[in-house]
Amino acid sequence: MIIASWNCRGAGGRAFPLTVKDIVNKYCINILCLIEPRISGDRADRVCRELGFTNWIRVESTGFFGGIWIMWDNVAFDVSYITSTTQLLHCQIKDLNSNLMSLVTIVYGETTPSGRMALWSSLRSLANLASPWLVIGDFNVYLSPNDKLGGADLPWASMNHFKDCIDDTNLIEAKIHGERFSWEKQGLKERLNWVFSNLRWINSFPNFIVHHGLKFKSDHRVVVVNSSSVSQNRTFKRNFSYQIAWALEDDFNNITKQAWLNND
Repeated sequence: MIIASWNCRGAGGRAFPLTVKDIVNKYCINILCLIEPRISGDRADRVCRELGFTNWIRVESTGFFGGIWIMWDNVAFDVSYITSTTQLLHCQIKDLNSNLMSLVTIVYGETTPSGRMALWSSLRSLANLASPWLVIGDFNVYLSPNDKLGGADLPWASMNHFKDCIDDTNLIEAKIHGERFSWEKQGLKERLNWVFSNLRWINSFPNFIVHHGLKFKSDHRVVVVNSSSVSQNRTFKRNFSYQIAWALEDDFNNITKQAWLNND
């Protein structure tokens, strides 16, 4: 099972469906969580139908703020709604092959410390030790000084509230493979997107890995969780397709130059 979370910062653009399909194909995603689509109602329905999934559940945007979508194909997995707030969507996932049931909570934390207090309260009320539980999303806050490079001083009080919530819910921070920071803009780098799980999840998926992917026309990277750590790259051959998002990577020119030289 491969679950991905992406703060897309708007799903209303004409090229958005193609971008999502590129992301899904690149990372072989089974379940996609989209954060901050900034559209709702009939317009959101039309976009969802264009993204290539058979099923979806949405927490609607409030004006230009927020919104959380979870999308999946019903061939291998079934996702059931449990509860939601403006800052999270809590669902049950059933693997149709193994019948394993797990919980996933997708988070989009408010940008203000006072607004996030409701999020911490909601997560505490959901804390579940009996089922495998994955918490993923954009929390809009750091855990440690190492989660920020550049910019203003650290918000220590907000960081402490975040840490207290994680401790109270017995969640365990997932190790990130590759690039540490999940958000980048004009030289400022931050880790705002997080993945946590409980011990039951770790026991059920002992080899799961998490990594930050590309940014794909957003200042947030795609966060990819592979529950098995086994690559699920598709076996069919595809024509080479250049992706504009590659050029946004800091080391793009050096990698391209090195690859060109290695082909000589």
